[in-house]
Amino acid sequence: MRNSKSILFIAGILFLSSCSERASMPGRAFEGKIVQQISVDASALGSAEERNDTTFTAPAPSKKLPLGFNANATITMYVRGDKVASEMSLLGGFVPLPVRTIIDRNARTMTMLVNKHAYVTNLRSMDSMRSKIDDTLNEHPDILDSLNKFIPKPTGMKKTINGLECEEYIGIFKGMNIDMWITQDPRLKFYDVLEDAFLGKNRTGMGGMEQMMMLLKPISGEGKVPVTMTMSKDGKTFIKSELKEMSEEKLSDDLFEVPKDYEVIKK
Repeated sequence: MRNSKSILFIAGILFLSSCSERASMPGRAFEGKIVQQISVDASALGSAEERNDTTFTAPAPSKKLPLGFNANATITMYVRGDKVASEMSLLGGFVPLPVRTIIDRNARTMTMLVNKHAYVTNLRSMDSMRSKIDDTLNEHPDILDSLNKFIPKPTGMKKTINGLECEEYIGIFKGMNIDMWITQDPRLKFYDVLEDAFLGKNRTGMGGMEQMMMLLKPISGEGKVPVTMTMSKDGKTFIKSELKEMSEEKLSDDLFEVPKDYEVIKK
């Protein structure tokens, strides 16, 4: 179970990095929509005995509950300048979730719109928390070492996916494989918005969080975007994602603003 938690932590970082790379636009002004499909099968992280064991009685042991999690989701991201809004739907879009998240780099806020409420989080509050996170990562350098070992490396293989020229990157760590096909486009240098929003612009280059961001640059910086990503454990796939659509278009202001009839709740 400890290895599964470690793998999930690293997988989460890589996945969030690939998402955050789609969330900022410091280069040429890009305005448009990005659609990504994701499927998760956490049962693949269990051991062979756990996957084949169907003898447990109800309720199932608590340790097995997370490993039974399955989901198929579509994430739609709307990008303009220093703001990004995202929405999610399940089952390929048939079940929309009434939640929109808006991140504003300049204001350093993250706003969640749900049920006529706008929950606004001032991300500057994370500045005080960062020192604790940095201390934890500094006390456990094995986390960063493991992440560095697992960062996928280019294989030199290239192909076109969904009209995008891509290069293959592969990583292997503790029985887990990650296969990414990454495209690079100068329009897509939008890693900075989430990074600036969460970490602020005044950074020293030191500390665990900043070091973690630097480790991820080879697969998420300089306009690099994972078009497809597959993560598997012992031959069983547990995460798949694919960039299905990326279009430049004029977006409505409403996507990035709190509706007037919503109650604003600041945290």
